[in-house]
Amino acid sequence: MIRTILVILYNLIRIAFGKVCHGARYAVHPLQRISPFTPLKLYQRGRLEIGRNCEFAHGCDIEVFDHATISIGEGTYMNRYCMLSAHSGVNVGKHCLFGAGVKVFDNNHTHSPEKGVSTHLSSAPVVIGDNCWLASDVVVLKGVTIGDNCVVGAGCVIYKDLPAGSVVYNKQNLVIK
Repeated sequence: MIRTILVILYNLIRIAFGKVCHGARYAVHPLQRISPFTPLKLYQRGRLEIGRNCEFAHGCDIEVFDHATISIGEGTYMNRYCMLSAHSGVNVGKHCLFGAGVKVFDNNHTHSPEKGVSTHLSSAPVVIGDNCWLASDVVVLKGVTIGDNCVVGAGCVIYKDLPAGSVVYNKQNLVIK
């Protein structure tokens, strides 16, 4: 009980400080349960919007670059070591559940056969609908839209759109000798 009260007080101070430093670009509802070990990073003109009553466990990492926006709907839960990285935009709906280690990237490095990998990035917005469950270690790549009420099984890499109500899982054969 005391730990919860301390976390809430810490977050009230942290959110107030964020609003002072970033102004309107830091639209975070004051009632949150954000681990003290979860950085909320805004670079340049990035914007962060977090709805009411969200929870971010220990080790999550939220990074908003350039003129991008990360928007997270109310009641969303992110388990340990989730990461959201936005150079274009990431929009997470209301009441979503993220398992441990979920990663959402709206960007990747450019590559050419002649020059190899580059530090330059290409990006496209990611949209995750309401009431979605992304199980442990899911990776969502740039330009993807996941519809409302989707379930994505552990370890999936989502590189194309998922219609609302989809259930996605890896069909792997377990070989035991």
